[in-house]
Amino acid sequence: MSSRIAGLDAAGFMPLPGESEADFIKRSEGILACHRDFEEMLEVQGKLTVFDFVEVKKEEKIPPEIMEQAAEVTWNLYRFKVSHVPGFFLSRAVGLLWGGCLIGDPDEHFSLFLIRNSFRKKERWLFYRRTELFAHELCHSMRMELHESTLEEYFAYQTSPSRLRRYLGNCFIRDWDAILFVIPALLLFTASIVRDFIYPSLWIMPFWILAFIYPLFLLFRNARSRRVVKRAGKRLRQFGVNDVEAILFRCTREELLQLGSLADRAEFDRYAADMAQKELRWKIILERFINVEKEII
Repeated sequence: MSSRIAGLDAAGFMPLPGESEADFIKRSEGILACHRDFEEMLEVQGKLTVFDFVEVKKEEKIPPEIMEQAAEVTWNLYRFKVSHVPGFFLSRAVGLLWGGCLIGDPDEHFSLFLIRNSFRKKERWLFYRRTELFAHELCHSMRMELHESTLEEYFAYQTSPSRLRRYLGNCFIRDWDAILFVIPALLLFTASIVRDFIYPSLWIMPFWILAFIYPLFLLFRNARSRRVVKRAGKRLRQFGVNDVEAILFRCTREELLQLGSLADRAEFDRYAADMAQKELRWKIILERFINVEKEII
């Protein structure tokens, strides 16, 4: 494997399923070129409109040292640093509880961070931490190439300094999870109002049951997903493998299940070698984290 391939992985690029080395390099370098063009245009023009609705200004660009703080978090956890994605403070009207996000267009090969202006001079605002917010989104920017949603939030939330968020972060993995979590609670609240002021004999127990069913389901699903990752990680540590979190981060759920069922180091080595013949992603894993003498920085 070329040092260019390993370097792209370390820079936050992940091969698509079945993608060849040549196609991976071409796609990644196209993304880098697109971002370089953006930076040059911004420097000349001072402000640009991206995605037809977001105006960004040169003076609002987030300094590299702030972005580097998040890059250190993702490097320590998963051995990648993203430096090509620009970020901007938004001083215009934003949502009341909105902290920031990463937006992008795969067809245009371009993405950028938008973050509320409150973070310009401080690390924390309400329940958000600036570094955690960036690191979280950077994990999404790399792992989304796997098209595997069931563990996406798990790995992203491991960047959090909060033990509670690290544990519960993967509960909400689909849009309707939050909706189905909130609606029964609202129904319970409404039923309580009706019972107290309109219909005292209303039986409220069914509403309590509804309010607890989906949260319990979310906790069960989260625990099951965590068990898949933890079991695979435990096996790798037993086999004496280094950079375990970096390897797990680059695996699909099915691969994690397979890793968790391996018997010994010899079986793991055979599995990794076989997967490296099929997927460039595993070829990178093999060369960067398993058959490795010196890490690429």
